[in-house]
This record gives sequence, C-alpha cells and structure tokens, in this order.
Amino acid sequence: MPPTADFVHPFAEVAMSNITREYPFASHHLAWSLADIVPAVEKHPAFANSYDWHSSVHMHYLLASLLETEAARSTDWRERAIEILSSHLSEENMLAEAAFLRENPSWERPYGWAWAVELNRVLNASGVAELRALGKNTQVLGETVFDLVTAWLPKVAEPVRHGVHSNTAFGLRRILIGARIADLHDAVDTIAGAARRFFAEDTAWNFRQERSGHDFLSPGLCEADLIAEVFTEDELATWLPGFLSELSPESPALTPVKVLDPTDGQQSHLYGLGLSVAASVMRLAPKLEAIAEKSGDEDLHAQAKGMLTRVDSLMAPGLEAAISDEYVSSHWIATFAWEALRLNLPVS
Repeated sequence: MPPTADFVHPFAEVAMSNITREYPFASHHLAWSLADIVPAVEKHPAFANSYDWHSSVHMHYLLASLLETEAARSTDWRERAIEILSSHLSEENMLAEAAFLRENPSWERPYGWAWAVELNRVLNASGVAELRALGKNTQVLGETVFDLVTAWLPKVAEPVRHGVHSNTAFGLRRILIGARIADLHDAVDTIAGAARRFFAEDTAWNFRQERSGHDFLSPGLCEADLIAEVFTEDELATWLPGFLSELSPESPALTPVKVLDPTDGQQSHLYGLGLSVAASVMRLAPKLEAIAEKSGDEDLHAQAKGMLTRVDSLMAPGLEAAISDEYVSSHWIATFAWEALRLNLPVS
C-alpha cells in the first residue's frame, strides 16, 4: 500500500470539489408547509453541498484533517482549502446550522450529529491557527449536538443496529469522544449509561448474518467500538472476547464485498463497509491482543493477529472508489478511507 502521504493531495481535491458542488443535493427535509420548500442553501448556508448535509459536514472534517499533515504544508492547494473552510464555517453560518438542528431535533440523528462533533473537535485541536479560529465558530454546532443527545437518549427504548446512517453505536462513539474532550460530564454520563443499557448484555454476535446489500457499517463492530470506549479494562476483558467469539479471520464479515454496479448509490455503500470494518479491526484487535497477553489465551491472540491480516484487502476497493469519477462513491468514501489509512500507516 502506498504511503499515507500519497493520498493527501487526491483526497484534498476530492474534498474541495465536493464542498463547492451544490448539485445533486438530497435535502432529506420534512416540509411542514410550502414555506419550507426553498433552495437548500437557504437552510444550510455551510453544508448545502457534497450531495447531502452529513456528507458535506464530514468532507469539511476531512479537509481540515488533511491540512494537519506535513504533506499539506507546502502545497499549491493549502490556501484555497483554508479559504473555502473559512468561508463556509463562518460564525453566521454556524449559528444558522445550529439553529436548524435545534428546530429539527430528530434530523441527521445520530450520524450527522457525530460528524458535526468530529468537525468541531478537529478544528479545536488543529495546529493550524486559521483552523483553530474556525473551531470557535463551530463550537455552537458541537454544543447543540451535546444538548440534543443528552435530551434524546433517556427516551430511546432500543438502539438501531442497522449498518447504515441510523446505527446508534457508530454515532454515539464519536459523540462520546467529543464530549470527553470537551469535559462535558453530563453528556459523557448519558451516552455511557445508554451504551451500557443497550449493549452490556450482548454476547457472541452473529457476524455470519451481517451485511445487507447497502451496509457501510458493521453493526457488531460498531457496538464493540463503542463498548471499548465505555467499559473498564476488566469489564472489557470479559465482554469483548465473548462478543467477538464468532468473528474468525476467515469470516465473510472480514472479506470485501464485490460491488457489481458502482453507479448504484446504495450498493456503493459496500466500498465504505470494507473501510469501516478495517478501521474497527485496527482499533479492536490490539485490545484483544492485550487481553490475550494478560490471560495467556493463545487462541485469542491468534484471532487478533488473524483479523489484522484482513485489513489491506478490506481497504483496497474503497481506496480506489474514494477518488473515482463516480459521484455516488466519491462524495463520501474518502473520509472513511482517510480514517482507515491513519490507523493503518504512519501519517507524514
């Protein structure tokens, strides 16, 4: 696999192309009256681009992340990228986007919420002064999500376990990490409590029956990722091996699915599935190895090592699709590709 730095420029070009492209755009809005039927940019002055709102948010996140790398420091696109981000993520625009979330509290829940928190997090932690300044603007977006998730979770009877945007665990993990960094104890406690209520009793997840025709997430691995952030080391040492006991290195869940029609926007989700599964494996396998080392469980050690051997093959189709000319793939996959790459290879 090429060095991670080799992907910085092509991914930046994809991100900038996306967040400056207004159409096609899927609004996903519930219209309460004719007054709600207006151009998307009137409701979303920052994120009415990149096919839909959540893809726009995480493409902004991707571009900000790429600007953190050494490879982006002396490029001919750096200033343009900062200019685009500064224009889109203005204080006025962020206030408007946050207001829309407050007025529509179930909209983009929890997937879009999670990426809004990630965007704010990467900007606040940036080593680029211009991006840190933008973090002050996006703060209102993050704070709105933390308020919304705290109000929502106590009223949720059961989690959503599908492998698409509505998956509860995928969104909650990212929001939880953001809340911890922001030192928001109420949000952290609410999310951790909900995670325990939803998932603590789960065991021996049936990975053989995972994956429908448009999944881009593994419900089982998303759940394990979240619990790994919530449980203590001792709790996880009991829960994680049991939960992943049906996941062998030879499992179909660790094999990329061939996309037969790349022009099908739903089927193209399967490119992202390989990338998100690879990222989960790279987060979880070291935890299994640590548990195996402490317990002396050779079978568990072999399982962890074997899972990691599947990473490159899982990632390969998605890496190619991320920079393809097929917009149903290229409007979102690069974000997942970049996150997997950062886990798999050193960034420079």
